[in-house]
Amino acid sequence: MFYVNYFIKFMDDIMSKYIHYSIDDTIQSFKQLTELKPASIFEIRMFAFLKELHSKYGIVVSCYCFYKYGDFSLKDCTHSYRKEFEQNSSWLRFGFHGYSGEEDYGSQDLESSCAQYALLLSNLIAIVGEHSIDIFPRIHTFHATQEFISYMHSYPQFPIIGLLSADDDRVSYSMNMEQCQQLVQQGRLDFRGVKYLRTTQRFDSLNLRKMRQLFAYTGGQVVLFTHEWVFYPKSFKMRVKAYLIKRLMMLTASYYTKKCYIPSFSMDKY
Repeated sequence: MFYVNYFIKFMDDIMSKYIHYSIDDTIQSFKQLTELKPASIFEIRMFAFLKELHSKYGIVVSCYCFYKYGDFSLKDCTHSYRKEFEQNSSWLRFGFHGYSGEEDYGSQDLESSCAQYALLLSNLIAIVGEHSIDIFPRIHTFHATQEFISYMHSYPQFPIIGLLSADDDRVSYSMNMEQCQQLVQQGRLDFRGVKYLRTTQRFDSLNLRKMRQLFAYTGGQVVLFTHEWVFYPKSFKMRVKAYLIKRLMMLTASYYTKKCYIPSFSMDKY
C-alpha cells in the first residue's frame, strides 16, 4: 500500500509540473504576414523563433493580441494562412490582450470594452481559425472590471475559463488585496466561476537576480512571458536586450523540460 500511495503522489507531482510561454502585445507579426506574403507563417521572424522553441523542447506558446497597431488592424490582416495556423494549434494559440494598449479595462465603460473584445475575437478567428483560440488570456495591465470579466466568461462562442494574473504583488483584475495575496501564495484562485493563475515571471527583467530566479522554481506551474517587441527591436540597445531575452527563453525551456515539466496550455490544465 505504501508503494501505491508513493506512486500516486509521484504521478500527481509530475502531472502538476508544467511550463507555458506567452507573448503579449501581438499584432506586428500579423502586419508582417500581410505585407510580406510569405510561403509559410514560419518565415515571419517571431513565428520562426517560436517554432524553433517548439521543435527543440516541445514548448507551447500563447500569443495575446492587440486589435490595432498604428494604421494597421486585424481587419486588414490576410486570411490566407488560417489553415496553417490551425495545423499548428496543438502548440501555438492566440487570445485577447486588448484593443490597442491605450485602454484601461478597469475603468473603461463596459459597452466599449465588450465591443472591443467581440471585434478582436471575430477577426482573430477569421485569421487563425477556431482551433487556435486561447481561452485563458492575459489582459493588458491586468486591469478588468468584474462586469467585463463576466462578459468574457459568458461570451457565446469562446467563453474564457480563466485569466493569467500579474507576476508581482499588484492587485489583478477585480480581486481585492486579500484574494491577490492568496493568489501569490497558492499560485491559483477560483473566483465567481473564473480561474485565476499567477504568472510566474517575465523574461524582460534582465538584472542578475531576476535572471537567476528564472531557473529557481520547483513544483507547480511555470508561466513565463515576454512581449512581441523582442522580435522587432528598433534600436541597438533593444536588439541587445532582445538577444538576451531570446537566449533566456531557450535556456529555460531546456532547463525545465529536462526536469520533467510538461509543456501545456493553461486552458488545458483545467
